[in-house]
Amino acid sequence: MGNPKNSVWILYFGCALAVLLADGWMVTVARWTLGLTFAAHLIEFVLKRDVMAKAGGSMGGHFVQTMIYGLFHWMPLEKEQQNPD
Repeated sequence: MGNPKNSVWILYFGCALAVLLADGWMVTVARWTLGLTFAAHLIEFVLKRDVMAKAGGSMGGHFVQTMIYGLFHWMPLEKEQQNPD
């Protein structure tokens, strides 16, 4: 199975193409998708910032990674903290 982070880039690329090249309802759907994705990732960062703080590193870096990848960033950190084998 491929890297799940690639699916996020496909979503962003598809929405960007729709905003730039399409018109009508496709632009509206693309804008809503980007807006909802942004809001969801912002909420994820707020709710999971304790996981990222425990993981160490730059909170700015964690913020950027969460805004791009969402749960694909913080979920592995959380699993690693639960199972520190």
